[in-house]
Amino acid sequence: MAKSFAVLGLGKFGYHVALGLVESGESVILCDNLESSFVELRDKAEQIFVLDCTDKMALKEAGVSELDIVIVSIGENIEASILTVMALKELGNKKVIAKAISSTHGAILEKLGVDEVIYAEKQAAKRLLSELTESNAEDIELSANMRACKAVVTSYFVKRSVGTIREEDNVKIVAVRRGDSWELDIESTFILQRGDVVLFLGSKKDIEKIMETIEK
Repeated sequence: MAKSFAVLGLGKFGYHVALGLVESGESVILCDNLESSFVELRDKAEQIFVLDCTDKMALKEAGVSELDIVIVSIGENIEASILTVMALKELGNKKVIAKAISSTHGAILEKLGVDEVIYAEKQAAKRLLSELTESNAEDIELSANMRACKAVVTSYFVKRSVGTIREEDNVKIVAVRRGDSWELDIESTFILQRGDVVLFLGSKKDIEKIMETIEK
């Protein structure tokens, strides 16, 4: 018997999960609070709902109750993520998978009864670290618009914080190697030193701009 799915939150992670399910021919309900999130999926999916994912009644009316698997991809708004999970559990959904943006967030979701917590960026970072170090490549193309790059910290990055780089260069550092070990839990206040190796994610345009600067 075919399983029933729902994906709540169609950011980058949620979009790719939803697209994969739809293209695999699965029955999936897609929910997001922004109509613009459905632009690239509107012609592919039949069950699309613009709603507040924290609203239990709205979810029930959309059919998000007693489903086999529900994926919650509302990472950045922790409060919304928590309220959504609570609503899903009350609606009797059988398995809830939720994205977390920190270990604290993940621990809260687990206490609420989430069956599986996904640390999307950490897990992607681990996979990419393996690929990058084995192939000694400088970058990997994740999609038409997204890239992951590994770079040695030189004058461009040195003495800048991870948070500052994210704000000013529009890329996110997901791992730093200092010495022999890689660190995946990077605080925004972490200051880079010359000789560190960083793994960062961003749009093709933003990463190409940084790589041009680094390689000068």
